[in-house]
Amino acid sequence: MQISNAGQFFYASMNPAFERALGISISRETAVRDCMSEEDAKAICDSCDACLAKGKSVHDRHRLTLGGRRREFDTTINPVRDSQSGNIVKLVGSHRVIDARATGDAVDRTAKRRATAELELRLLSLQEEVQQRIASDLHDSTCQHLIAASLTVMRLRRAISDNGSVEKLMDDIDASIDQAQREIRAFTYLLHPRNLSTDGLKLTIEQFVGGFSARTSLKTSLQIAPEVDRLSYERQRAVLRVIQEALANVFRHAQATHVNVAMEATDTHFKLQVADNGRGMPTNQARSGPKAISFGVGIPAMRARLRQLGGTLEIHSSSAKGGRGTTLCADLPHGLLLKRARQPVQRHGQLEHHRSIAGRH
Repeated sequence: MQISNAGQFFYASMNPAFERALGISISRETAVRDCMSEEDAKAICDSCDACLAKGKSVHDRHRLTLGGRRREFDTTINPVRDSQSGNIVKLVGSHRVIDARATGDAVDRTAKRRATAELELRLLSLQEEVQQRIASDLHDSTCQHLIAASLTVMRLRRAISDNGSVEKLMDDIDASIDQAQREIRAFTYLLHPRNLSTDGLKLTIEQFVGGFSARTSLKTSLQIAPEVDRLSYERQRAVLRVIQEALANVFRHAQATHVNVAMEATDTHFKLQVADNGRGMPTNQARSGPKAISFGVGIPAMRARLRQLGGTLEIHSSSAKGGRGTTLCADLPHGLLLKRARQPVQRHGQLEHHRSIAGRH
C-alpha cells in the first residue's frame, strides 16, 4: 500500500491469490475502498491507521467478504521506512484465512475446560458435604458406642474378682477405648470446623488451630496476617480447607510433636505454609513443585480449589533421619490494595494456651 498526503491508502500491488479473492486485477494504484465493500475497507484502513500511529506491526482479526463468502481472517500490517529519513513510506500486509475447524476446536476445548472446572467445584462441594456427614455420624453414633463399651468395662471390673492379669487386660481395653475416642474427636473436629461466615478467617483459623492442639496434644505456633479477613468468602474458605486438610495429614501421618501455620501478605499474593517436624516422606514419594505427593483425595481436592482461584499448592518433604519433616506451601492471589505491610502476630500454641484463647473468644 501507498499512503497519500491526505492519509488515504492505495493498493500499489497485490499477489494473485488476493486478486482472485477480490475478483479484480490492478495495474495501477487503487484506493482500498474501490476494491471491496465499505465495511471491509473501513476495517482494513483502521488497521493501517493503527500501524502508522504505533510505528510498528499490528495484528488484527477481521471478518471480510473475500472470495465470495464472509470468513474470519488474521490481518498483519507492517510499516516500511525510508532508509535515510526513517519515515514510513508504505505498508506491506497479508490476510490469512482462519480455519473454521480450528476455531471450532478451540471453542470445544474452552467448553471442555469450563465443564471440567465446574465438575471440580461440584466434587469439592460434595466432598465437604460428605465430610460433614461423616463427622456428624462419628460424633452421634460411633462415640456413643465407645462410651457404652467403656461403661461395660467398668461393670466387668466390679464383677470380676481381684486378679492381676484380668486387671491388666481391663487397663489395656480402657486405654484402647480412650485412644479411639480421642482420635474420633480429633477427626470430627478436623472434618467439620467452625462456621467461617460468622467469625471471619483470622479468628476461625486461630480457634481451629487452638482446638487442633487441644485435641491432639501437638504443640502449634501460628502467624496470620490480619488482611486475610479482606479476602472474598470463596478465597477464605479455600484457605481454611487447605489448613484443615494439612493439619489432618499431620495428625494421621507425620508423627510430629510441633506444627507451624503461617500466612503472610505480599502486594499481590497471600502465602501460606504449614510445616511440621515429623518423620517426612521417602524421597521417591515426596517431590517439590506442582507434582508434589498427595495424601488420598484431600490434597488433590485442595489443589483443584486453589487452581480455580489462580493459586498453587506444593509439598516439600525430607525423610532423612532428623530431617525437616513436611512443609505444605499454598500461594493465592488476592487483588487487594494493601496500604502497608503488617507484621503478623505470633502465637505459640499449646494445650492450655489455646484453651485460654478459645475462652477469651
